[in-house]
Amino acid sequence: MMTRIQVLNAIIKKKNVQNYLEIGVNRGKCLFNIVGTKKRFGVDPFFNFSLWKKVRACILNPHTLKNDYFEVTSDTFFAENKALLEANILDLAFIDGLHTYEQSLLDTVNTLKYLDDNGVIVLHDCNPLDALAAHPAISIDHARKELENHKDWKNIWNGDVWKTIVYIRKNHTELSAFVLNTDHGLGFVFKKPQGQLPEIFNTIDSIDTLDYEFLAKHREDLLDLKPVSYFESFLKTL
Repeated sequence: MMTRIQVLNAIIKKKNVQNYLEIGVNRGKCLFNIVGTKKRFGVDPFFNFSLWKKVRACILNPHTLKNDYFEVTSDTFFAENKALLEANILDLAFIDGLHTYEQSLLDTVNTLKYLDDNGVIVLHDCNPLDALAAHPAISIDHARKELENHKDWKNIWNGDVWKTIVYIRKNHTELSAFVLNTDHGLGFVFKKPQGQLPEIFNTIDSIDTLDYEFLAKHREDLLDLKPVSYFESFLKTL
């Protein structure tokens, strides 16, 4: 299995990424392990790490000194930093914020406004493997309250981020999107016209009402699900 950190760092190395955005930093597990880039913007309404952990991250990975932290919601970040983003067009963005279809789609659309024509967006949690992991909820806390007593819950919550991939594929012919089958599903969105969609897309009237059963039945077609080995081929196209 490739982790999101390995995937992101491989893209950074191949593309010589200058500007990187991460939405949903939380404990800094990903951001603190990103290597390279000129500027890195980390966005989260609550950074779940101490000053000491921040200092330790800088010692272990000096690239962390390049991080700019924005302790606000992603909506506020985009609303208040238009000039900053226009001056630092993004080469790579990682979206791992609120695991809802609505917010992940909004974060993707907002990021696309400042994404270089050859840039890449990577979304986490795009391939939930069971109905409980895909349970729609407004936050991880709400998901835990609703699922904690369920005997089959594995304490994994991906939410319905997968619908963002379906939405992009169905509604944006100028974009391409697929999901790499690793690390809970890494979704890729980039500015390249997509090819012909599978027939199943013609049956979709409302993405909002799609459920996990539909995903499970049509997973490969809906997500354009790719094996891990495909990443090397994709990397060569960047």
